[in-house]
Amino acid sequence: MLSDGLTALHDVLNNQPCTYEILIVDDGSVMKDEIRAIAAQHNCGYLRNDPNAGKGNAVRKGVLAASGDCIIFMDGDFPFELQVIENMMLALQQHPIVIGDRTLPGSKYAKETVVLRKAGSRILSSIINRFYVKGITDSQCGIKGFHAKIAKAMFERITLNGFSFDVELLYIAQRNQIPVHRIPVHVFEQEGSSVNVFKDGLVMLFSLFQIKLNNARRKYTIDE
Repeated sequence: MLSDGLTALHDVLNNQPCTYEILIVDDGSVMKDEIRAIAAQHNCGYLRNDPNAGKGNAVRKGVLAASGDCIIFMDGDFPFELQVIENMMLALQQHPIVIGDRTLPGSKYAKETVVLRKAGSRILSSIINRFYVKGITDSQCGIKGFHAKIAKAMFERITLNGFSFDVELLYIAQRNQIPVHRIPVHVFEQEGSSVNVFKDGLVMLFSLFQIKLNNARRKYTIDE
């Protein structure tokens, strides 16, 4: 899946009027040799956490290592129709932060078959939208883009290493009055999600308290 996804990604990026780099961050997987070989085959940079350090840590490592004027990160299972890359690059010409949002009109989102999982996700999204990132109904969508200077300033202030880092990231943006533009995405059906909405939801709720504490300690202020 990774190799096929990279081939498709190169096809999309080769049609863009810019140079680009692709960085793969391996978060402590047991397939490091295979992933490293695929990265080399597709002319991608390869970074690794050893041991596993969490998604937030992996994304932060990739963002801080990136060298371009704009930075886009996406989940490694390529869950999105890759037209979103072109749409995001166009939007980044006018907006400092652009995120995918599966709740927007025009999005196509694979149907969730587990009712309790869906309900749990809605409860978390409601809490996040009301108390943390107002006006953003899909903080966890796995594709986001930034002007590089802004991305690096924000990720230098990220403290959470798990799935909650998305909320922290958008919270930092809003606390510093950095506009966030949302675009629709088309999501493919994914098998075997590793996210347990109850277990990971409890971890996220704890992390949300940490975000408020960090803010009270002024850890999120970006100096001009």
